[in-house]
Amino acid sequence: MNSNPPTSSLQTSPSNTRCGYVALVGRPNAGKSTLFNAFLGQRLSIVTAKPQTTRGRILGILTRPESQVVFLDTPGLLEPSYKLHESMERQIDQAAREADVALLLIDATKPRDRAKLVHRFLDRARTPVTAVLNKIDLLDPKVIENLLGQLREEYGLQELLPISALQGAHLDTLLERIDSQLPQGPKLYPDDMVAEQPERFFAAELIREAAFENLEDELPYSINISIEEFKVRPEGKTYINAVLYVERDSQKGIVIGRKGVRLHAIGKQARKGIEEMLEQSVYLELWVKVRPGWRNHDRDLREFGYL
Repeated sequence: MNSNPPTSSLQTSPSNTRCGYVALVGRPNAGKSTLFNAFLGQRLSIVTAKPQTTRGRILGILTRPESQVVFLDTPGLLEPSYKLHESMERQIDQAAREADVALLLIDATKPRDRAKLVHRFLDRARTPVTAVLNKIDLLDPKVIENLLGQLREEYGLQELLPISALQGAHLDTLLERIDSQLPQGPKLYPDDMVAEQPERFFAAELIREAAFENLEDELPYSINISIEEFKVRPEGKTYINAVLYVERDSQKGIVIGRKGVRLHAIGKQARKGIEEMLEQSVYLELWVKVRPGWRNHDRDLREFGYL
């Protein structure tokens, strides 16, 4: 994975090249991260069955012969309960405001989930919105057409494209639609670059994904990952020291588990994902520490990069 910043060696693109930013917006579990990964052909954004998995904007770059699309995966639309949620909401607004296109995903299995949040986004949008009905693979084909018509009317949409991010259905059509809405201009990133964030960011995300999948109920939402050390040792193995911050002492014991079993399971799953990403051996050391109420403290949110 090439995550180096753009350089002055970027070649001049043809005058008919289109390039721009596309913000993926929708309710939690609408499939934004699945679609993001499907467009890019690799797993950059973590995906779990739990809502609110994505906490910040993740940038991914899709370069094709005549276009470069810079996708921004954003947190899910929600009513803020913590200062962390307020930060997530600001990131959605900023991404949509700065993008050339806002791609709104609606979950076909829950098309009216918190509809007022979708209406609020559409009312406040100052960027052209392309709307898609995702997860059509989970519906009877006979009901899709009627549902598309109903939702277009209810949300005031001129168009609603049916897709399946998981199955890849109609993504080519969607990409053509996106390309047509992007401004003409040179590419912003080298052709071989797919991400802007450093590898340590994605390592932290993979650890958090493993924590989400190995922990139950509300506990995963209280966890934040901090990479304390990330370096390649002389023997060629990457050494990573990471801290899982929780909000209460009782949570620390749950994350560690009896005789460290649960923390070991989190580390084992995360290490496998990181090794696949880096394509080399990894030594992953995990610690669990308590940071009381970090989701509501500006100082902690600033330190963790949310402010």
